[in-house]
Amino acid sequence: MADSGDIKITITFLKDFRDQVLDTMVKDLVNDPNVAELAQTVGSAAGKRRLLAGSESWEPARLLIEKYEGPTGTAPTLYKQVDAIRQQLITLHENISYVVDIAENGEDENLKLSTELNMSQLGEIFTTTPAPPPPGGNNGGTGS
Repeated sequence: MADSGDIKITITFLKDFRDQVLDTMVKDLVNDPNVAELAQTVGSAAGKRRLLAGSESWEPARLLIEKYEGPTGTAPTLYKQVDAIRQQLITLHENISYVVDIAENGEDENLKLSTELNMSQLGEIFTTTPAPPPPGGNNGGTGS
């Protein structure tokens, strides 16, 4: 018997992946104190102290604060990337749940006849939108 080259994944595997892997990853990204700390730098008012210690009246401290905490700085940019990953994991979780529900309820003839998914079906499940933002912003936004 010739092998078609398709990778077959069972509905049980998808459920386990969703429940044991994706759920844990999303919870970690939501509950991690470091991610929460980074979130404090997004959309904060200018001059409001957030993460770095030091006097903003001292030029080197102010430049570091702007580069790290400014609107295009390291912290907000990193948070946006982590948040994009979190959103993609949530979308993936929802897509897997949708397919699992269809398979368990027998609503799709292709899934009703088999409990395995082929590559085209997996491609639809694992497609997420949009891509994470690129790293770096505009190199700190200090203008120098």
